[in-house]
Amino acid sequence: MPRQREPRPTPALELKTTRLTGIQIVLNRSEHVELEAHITTLFSATPDFFSGEAAVFECGRLPDHAPTPDWAWLAGELKSRGLNPFAVQNAPAAMAAAAIQAGLLVLNDAAPALAPVIAAPEPEPSVEPTLEIPADASARGATRIIDKPLRSGQRVYAAGGDIVVLAAVNPGAEVIADGSIHIYAPLKGRALAGARGDTSARIFTTHLEAELVSIAGVYRTFESAPDAAVAGKPAQIRLAETSQIVIEPLQPK
Repeated sequence: MPRQREPRPTPALELKTTRLTGIQIVLNRSEHVELEAHITTLFSATPDFFSGEAAVFECGRLPDHAPTPDWAWLAGELKSRGLNPFAVQNAPAAMAAAAIQAGLLVLNDAAPALAPVIAAPEPEPSVEPTLEIPADASARGATRIIDKPLRSGQRVYAAGGDIVVLAAVNPGAEVIADGSIHIYAPLKGRALAGARGDTSARIFTTHLEAELVSIAGVYRTFESAPDAAVAGKPAQIRLAETSQIVIEPLQPK
């Protein structure tokens, strides 16, 4: 009889490649006072939006001779708000060295981009805080259909296409699509359409009670409830030419 080989034991540790999923924090300015003010404004309406997501500081937009951020303070502020910054990328040498001293990693230019993106303050602040997402909208793919309720903490993502949800999106649940989102049930959680920058994407729901909606990275939160004209009613959410979120009743024409 042939001699049987004994199975190899499972190794205690394995190394595999993966695509990192998380948040890219784009720094447009690095002055402490401005960062502090913007962080307070950005997170005031949604203090519990993030729950430990990994984050990378993107420094490629900083102007020449920008001061080095107080990395330890900045990382600590964002950690207290649910993010977990662990690295910087595209940082000048001195800035990268300071980041290392603060316990952050320095990624090379080939590191994968993360999404969504939180932008530090622009010189002219917008009315609504903005989640900036790379503008290269992907080609539309197959529509994804979800026919079961989404519970708090659940997240579904339709890469390259639209998503149709036939059951309730409960508070704390999240629906993301590169295209449009169609929810034929109550939307009580979060809906993010055009996740790769498609400004023509829309969100449709038969019952609007959302915590947050977003089109191509521009988002709006609801501290209490949507406006009376659309609260609890069929509605569509789109992006106006002025890059403002528009929420309007969904009515047949």
